[in-house]
Parts: sequence; C-alpha cells; structure tokens
Amino acid sequence: MKKEDTTRILIIDDSIEHIKILINLLDDLYDIYFAKNGEEGLRLLPTIVPDLILLDILMPGMDGFEVCKKIKQNEEWKETPLIFISAQGDDEDETKGLSLGAIDFITKPFSPSIVKARIRNHLQLRSAMQELEKMYGLALDASPLTGLPGNNSIAQHIENSLLAKEHVCVVYADIDKFKPFNDKYGFVRGDEVIRFTAKILQQAHKEINQSETFTGHLGGDDFIMVIPQKQALFAAKKIIKQFDSGILHFYNRLDLDNRCIQATNRQGDQQVFPIMSISIAVVDLSNNRYSTFLEVSDACAEMKKIAKATPGSTVYFDQRRE
Repeated sequence: MKKEDTTRILIIDDSIEHIKILINLLDDLYDIYFAKNGEEGLRLLPTIVPDLILLDILMPGMDGFEVCKKIKQNEEWKETPLIFISAQGDDEDETKGLSLGAIDFITKPFSPSIVKARIRNHLQLRSAMQELEKMYGLALDASPLTGLPGNNSIAQHIENSLLAKEHVCVVYADIDKFKPFNDKYGFVRGDEVIRFTAKILQQAHKEINQSETFTGHLGGDDFIMVIPQKQALFAAKKIIKQFDSGILHFYNRLDLDNRCIQATNRQGDQQVFPIMSISIAVVDLSNNRYSTFLEVSDACAEMKKIAKATPGSTVYFDQRRE
C-alpha cells in the first residue's frame, strides 16, 4: 500500500517492545511518532499534530485515562481520534475509556490485521466527517443565487493557498454594463445572467484539475476562481469566449441589432450602453508578492480597474514580482 505522507499517528506507551511492534506494523502506511509516557505524549501533541492517537492505560506517573482526559479537555485536540491499546481488557476499563472520549478499545495481545483495519476505518471516518463539516460550512456561506461558495470561503481558500505557497492564480471576473441591463430588463433576467456566468466558470472548473481549482461568488456580478498557474490564462480566455457568445441570447432582437441598449445611468439620465462583456483580472500568488487575502483583494481590484478600462471582454494578467 502507498504510504499516507500526511497522516500522522502518535503512540503513547511505556513498553518499548509494544512500540516497536506497532511501528513495524504501521510504518509503511503512516508517519509514526511515539512517547514513552503520558507527560511526553502531551508535550509532543502541538509539534506532531497527530491524526490519530494510540494510547496505553498502564503507565508510570500519569496513566492513560488521565492522559485521555487532558487531551479531550483541550479544544484543539478533543476531536482527534484516540484508541486505547491495553493489556487491561475488562468491561469496566473499556467502558471508562469510551466514556472519556476514546473511539475504540483494543486488547493486548492484538491481531495485526484487526489493528490495521480499525485504524484505517477510524481515519476514513474522520476524513469523511471533516469533509461533511467543510461542505456544511460551504453551504452556510454559499450564494443563494448560484450555490457557489461566498466571501468567507473565498477568503479562507486564498489565505490557505498563500500559506501553502501554492503555484496558483486568482482569477477575478466582473460583468461589464450589468447594472444598465438589470435596470432595463429587470432583476429576473439579471439573475439569469448571473447564473449563466456562474455556469461558465463552473464548466472551466470541471475542465481543469478539479481538486486544485476553486470557484466562488463574491456577490452581485463578481466571481473568483483559484486556478493552477499554468492553466489560468487558458481558462480566462475560454471564459471570455463562452461569455461573449452566450450573453447575446439575453437581449431582445432590437437591442441585439443595435448592439446596445438605452437605459438610465447613475445620474438619472438616458444613456446608450453596449452589449455586456466580461473583464477578468488574473493575480499570480506564486510570486511571493502577497501574504494576506487583503493584499490579494487590493491587487485584484487594481487589475480589474485596468481590465475594465478596455472596451469589450478582456483579461489583464498581473505577474509583478517581489
């Protein structure tokens, strides 16, 4: 089996023999760390940040029950799966361990295949629960119009990309002349345009590496994508092409023939506005120029302003370096 490089298991046991057995059993699958007593194990937690803890009960000084209690009282570690592995296998000990927050209890001597299976199952369950929590958070933050993640999720994703120093670009898309269209045709047709634009971005998302791509809706007619650097310009051009061909279907015949509409401007005067276009700003995060979401947001706004100054759909690519 392939080793899960990011999966860390911490063994806390005073028996070197048992530690060696577990390391030999699991080292080809996970990153294994160990402590020979409870105090050492608690000190290691912030350094290792384990995905699962294997804990003995009978240890000198602080026993396993006390260690478990301290772990579960800590807000940072209380959700970390903890399995007791102990020579004490009576019902009373097992009940106490589970009541303190352990997810399983394995009695020594143990079957290697059972230990592997239980650890694998608990790690898979934890991963599934984390994914559900993530999806729930995205659902709470999602745009009711497009279903795409909203501002909080966008900010968090970009912050994570900066921390991980990922080779990605932020693609900021904004519809030009949307307000005049919305004023003339009404909000129902305007909402259709917003959903149409969202679908274009989602289609681009599907065609790129989905696990490395993020698409969000800032609100109104503003959208964000985080795309692998090498594919950002290709995606931006594809979005422009699909938008320019598809947007024509939202106009009536007269406006389409004139290639413009008459609508009221912000000053209350009648004005002629061209067919909607889309302006895209692309900001490269891999150049070490930015360290916070706010800096990226400011750069996107600056690049978008330049892009919108050019008539028609356009993309402006910022590759300035530190």
